[in-house]
Amino acid sequence: MKMSKRITAVLLAGAVFLSGSFSGLFTVPVKAAEAEGEGILSEEMVNEIVDIILALLGGGAVAEEGSKEAEPEAEPAAETKDEQPAETETVQSEDALSDLPTEWDLTELFADEAAFDADMDYLAEHASDLEAYRGTLNNADAILAITEDENILKLDDIYYRGTMYSAFLSSLDASDPWAKHVAARVQDGSMKYTMSSAFVTPEIMALPLEEREKIFSDERLAPYAYYYRRYTDPDWVTLSEETTQAEALLGTAADQSYNAYFVFDNVENKRPEITYPDGTVGTLTDEAYSQIMDSNEYDHDFRKEANLLRAAIRKPYENTYAELLAGEMKRNWAEAQIHGYDSTLAYFTDMNDVDPEIFYQIIDFAHSILPKFHAYYALRKERLGLEEIGTYDLTLPLNDYSVPLASYEDCVNLGREAIKSWGDEYLDTFDRIMTSGHIDAYPSDTKEGGAYEWLLGNKTLPYVMYNYDGTLGYVNTIVHEMGHAIYSEFSRENQNIYNCCPGIFTQEVASTTNELVLYKQLVENAADQEEREYWLDKEIELYANTLLFQCMLAEFEDYCYKTLEAGEALSPAAMNEKYVQLLETYFGDAVDILPEQGIDWARIPHFYKGYYVYQYATSLTFATAICEKVSEDESEKEAYLNFLKAGCSAAPADLLKIACVDPADPATYESAKAYVEDLVDQLLGE
Repeated sequence: MKMSKRITAVLLAGAVFLSGSFSGLFTVPVKAAEAEGEGILSEEMVNEIVDIILALLGGGAVAEEGSKEAEPEAEPAAETKDEQPAETETVQSEDALSDLPTEWDLTELFADEAAFDADMDYLAEHASDLEAYRGTLNNADAILAITEDENILKLDDIYYRGTMYSAFLSSLDASDPWAKHVAARVQDGSMKYTMSSAFVTPEIMALPLEEREKIFSDERLAPYAYYYRRYTDPDWVTLSEETTQAEALLGTAADQSYNAYFVFDNVENKRPEITYPDGTVGTLTDEAYSQIMDSNEYDHDFRKEANLLRAAIRKPYENTYAELLAGEMKRNWAEAQIHGYDSTLAYFTDMNDVDPEIFYQIIDFAHSILPKFHAYYALRKERLGLEEIGTYDLTLPLNDYSVPLASYEDCVNLGREAIKSWGDEYLDTFDRIMTSGHIDAYPSDTKEGGAYEWLLGNKTLPYVMYNYDGTLGYVNTIVHEMGHAIYSEFSRENQNIYNCCPGIFTQEVASTTNELVLYKQLVENAADQEEREYWLDKEIELYANTLLFQCMLAEFEDYCYKTLEAGEALSPAAMNEKYVQLLETYFGDAVDILPEQGIDWARIPHFYKGYYVYQYATSLTFATAICEKVSEDESEKEAYLNFLKAGCSAAPADLLKIACVDPADPATYESAKAYVEDLVDQLLGE
């Protein structure tokens, strides 16, 4: 992931170069993506993206702030083997939405190409306007002036709109020459602005702590108190202007490990052919692999063959993959030390204003529910009638129910019915976003795969990208991304520009809460026991993938960082062994783990983000606690909506407390554990 920082964060927290090499010290907005979706990029499109990366390396890769919460992007399958049942009608309420816009209208960002170029010219030409404040930032009047300077806010807005515009154009067609032009111009203007702001933080931090405390206690700065919190932190290590500028310049190559990984894994390491049981031959892309795993058409032996073939893709290059990941992690560890931290975990958690103990707390929680999931995996083995079961068998349907086909409007309205429980304000916001030109719904030959929501700044509604797949199951993706979008919109409406873009630690709470609400409705409204069991199993799968599997990845990541921090080398043999050990721990005795699966760490791009994946697990845990409180007391809904409206105006833990959930309280985890174990017990018949 490449995480760009808001220009305002750069302005008031020191220069952070936009390629994302050195992460900033403030909570930053993220591009929220579908938690379980798989990216789908054609080989031609991947090559075009590579062209962009290589073209920009001399001036820094264009930053894309956010996360693709999916496994590595892949080209579409050569052939789809699944057969879907006939389309069914979905019962809709009288106020159901219809004739929904399904393409982005990006003219709200820039009216036309000339308007974009004019704004980029303005950003580049006025980047040095910040120099007017040099030597003045020693009192509350000056700090307030630079904070509310209309010209600086205008420059910020141009950057926000330009960054989103660039990302959206690339998502639609990365090969488009205009998209490449936009990317280059945004990167150039942003870098100039970043370099010009490098003096701000060192100048403020040169003041004695007592003087800084007096300045930032001024009541006029109260609306920005959380944003400014670092300036009165006695332990915050501040870099000099020269070092900050050096970081910015080095940032042009800082994402090299990830870029090399992306190019090698998606382009040069070609996917092999696989012969299907009916004799047809296809390419084992990530999408094709997922289709095999999700279909009950294929038996255990063929699924195992596909799994081993996927592992064989990367095994011959394990040393290359190990060096690429070690390079990224060494850079992160060096960065942590430069900023005064004694571990990489401490650096990344502090960057997000999260207690590092929460990382270990969620790992412990995952281990506490493993026995129940081991029983669930044993049940699957028994129900499927398999003598042996592998991880590749765990998505097989337990019965003959199949998700029916459905129109996009049907999926939207089914999701709409589920989220109605949050009240009229929430529903009205859902409708406003869905009926705007801010949704791009259908896949195309050039469009990026997966799904995401994104908003920078506070001038527009959030934007959402889908790749609707034609089945009723896509409603899960819709409510997930709209959970993000409504959170962003509530924050935009209720917070100032510095507090309106929540970070990933809380963003995923808003999306997974909606998933849980949806699954509850699907289970309760199932037409028969087969359908009920299907959706119940899907909800359990949500916990297996978003909580347990992500914690397993987090443990592996922690092992790698601790190895490097101890001055030892990361060898592929040791990494493979550790990964297999973790698979055995998380899946238990009922599931056969193959030695060949040890290389699977090499297919996870999340490891290039820096202590990122554990936040999926924490978010689902907190979402569960919220839903449990709401189910016990309807009045808790208002507390949850207030949480959504708080944006990033406080530390994530304090924001969650607004929703009556304390990340440090054992009761939070006990509530979630009881809920998850009850789901499994329902399936087990206990």
